[in-house]
Amino acid sequence: MEPIAYSPVGIFRCPQQRPSESPRQGVLASHSIGVVELDSRLPLECLSDLVGFDHLWLVYSFHKNNGWKPMVRPPRGSEKKRGVFATRSPYRPNGIGMSCVVLDRIDGRQIVCREHDLLDGTPILDIKPYLSYSDSFPSAKQGWVENIKSFKVSFSELARLKMEWLETALAVPFIEIVINQLSVEPTNKKIKRVAKKADCYCLSYRTWRMYFTLDDNQVSVCDVGTGYSVSDLENVSDPYCDKELHRAFLEKF
Repeated sequence: MEPIAYSPVGIFRCPQQRPSESPRQGVLASHSIGVVELDSRLPLECLSDLVGFDHLWLVYSFHKNNGWKPMVRPPRGSEKKRGVFATRSPYRPNGIGMSCVVLDRIDGRQIVCREHDLLDGTPILDIKPYLSYSDSFPSAKQGWVENIKSFKVSFSELARLKMEWLETALAVPFIEIVINQLSVEPTNKKIKRVAKKADCYCLSYRTWRMYFTLDDNQVSVCDVGTGYSVSDLENVSDPYCDKELHRAFLEKF
């Protein structure tokens, strides 16, 4: 078949820059807000009558991904590889994604969305209204996903206090990101930066460390710390441009 080429109808703007900052599904990101900026070459009339729909389908390109494999290890149920077409993996023969987002409002050429799982700069290929009578099948079978075990995630008072401080400093939904990481297969080293310590586990996110324990279906985050040593912070080299934030964190806590 001949290749098919599309021109984006817009670009997505949001704080999330890295794949690790995006949840598995938008419904897991209640605090995520983003904007579709409609391409200036398209007439504004394209957005007529969109107000009144609660949800939208965004069809887009996984612009930061290269290559694909026929068998992938998804974030959930990842002890076993699955056929790529039986997963929502972003690494596909055609890097096309589809997300259902909440329509917040429309400001001129900007469509403000909530509960998204996109990254900043994502090219938007199409926008469609979500229709509950045809797009929802509550009794549909979920295949291999039905047998996945979920974990409840709780935080000590100190851990939550530190993470709330980091949410403000980093301008990212830090608590939500950690919950998404730990609610499914929290100790799986194949898909997470996690290590076993003497009496707990340590999850790494960027240059931060979350310490947690595991008991049956419960993950308890007991503390949050810096990934830098004292000598690291004394070194003038700052490849991630965040050592000043770590120093402020240690001074406060």
